[in-house]
Amino acid sequence: MDENNEKIKLNKAKILTISITVSLTIFFSVILIGALVIVVKPLLGSNNNTTSNNNSAYLKRIEYALEEVSKKYVDDVDMDTLVNGAISGIASATGDPYTRYISEEEYKEMLESSVKPYSGIGVHLTFDTETSGIEILGIMPNSPATKVDLKIGDIIVKVEDITVSLETYQEAVDAIKGEANTSVKLIIKRGEELMEREVIRESIVANNIESEVLDGNIGYIKIWQFDNDIYNQFKSEYDKLRSQNIKGLVIDVRNNPGGLVADTLNIARLMLPKCDLLKLVYKDGSEKVYKCDGKNEIDIPLAILVNSRSASASEILSGAIKDSKKGIVIGTKTYGKGIVQTIEPLGNRGALSITTSKYYTSSGIEIHKKGIEPDRVIELPDEVKNDLTIERSKDTQLSEAINYINNQK
Repeated sequence: MDENNEKIKLNKAKILTISITVSLTIFFSVILIGALVIVVKPLLGSNNNTTSNNNSAYLKRIEYALEEVSKKYVDDVDMDTLVNGAISGIASATGDPYTRYISEEEYKEMLESSVKPYSGIGVHLTFDTETSGIEILGIMPNSPATKVDLKIGDIIVKVEDITVSLETYQEAVDAIKGEANTSVKLIIKRGEELMEREVIRESIVANNIESEVLDGNIGYIKIWQFDNDIYNQFKSEYDKLRSQNIKGLVIDVRNNPGGLVADTLNIARLMLPKCDLLKLVYKDGSEKVYKCDGKNEIDIPLAILVNSRSASASEILSGAIKDSKKGIVIGTKTYGKGIVQTIEPLGNRGALSITTSKYYTSSGIEIHKKGIEPDRVIELPDEVKNDLTIERSKDTQLSEAINYINNQK
């Protein structure tokens, strides 16, 4: 499995419908259906109770549906659009918002834009199952979102004319992006209040790291998201702090929605002792264990701050720190997204993002829908829980981390 494809992230590029005018003959239908069979067959599974005859019956139903629509639908319809819709429907039928069809143009842009600027409003998002809306997990500093008073925890229920649901989630996320200096209209739910916000998109260059030395010579690194070459960003700030002879380190992944598995594991390897970091478990029961050799074990006290919006890669790092006993986790229980998506190209016609595995901490805790329990549960004051920036005097979680480091010998 290619770790670089194991991206635990939710929003990429704008989906564009591809329309190619073709002849709707039965012969051409069979050719395209053959291509669809290549895609569908692996998804049918290898359950011992499912015979090859049953598999053939499933494929024939799809073939029959495509043929009947192409022959009998009252208006002209593009066969390529039908096949794309069939693939999209297969992904959507899993009920998993992270398993989805990626169009040809979106996939191309995804490959080209992993470290490039994009135009948007500067938010980190995820699907909220309780409200069937888009939850704002994080907001980039000085981004367009900050200019219209969007807040962490806001639920986006409508983007332009798209009402958010499980089925429209990705379409709505992609619609938030667009050209710089254009606007996007959002309907936001905050508590029981509905409000409208019109946000002017800007070019976004995601700088996902910031660091400083706190009073008492304690290093502090904030990670906004595990993306955009985050390992090298982190290592640069980490090395800079260590060169200043800090006596302890606080890593802050509060409101961090996740990102790249490989980079996250490499960040852990910069600090942790020899240990298991993460275990992936696949559908067939096979496992893959990621390890740390301990050659770079940190020799100063370590604490990591988390909250209910620390998701995915944030949970990998905090779980590894907790299980290694090298540091402690402070804050509130994390979000609970413990699944990995693999991008499977479909020839030159887009790709499938498929949830292919679940991950467990080295101590055997399944993270998905459960989250990481902190070593020290510390709540923030209610008035600052959803603030992007918290006054140091009110940041009870950071204060606890500082106290922990100061009390270590």
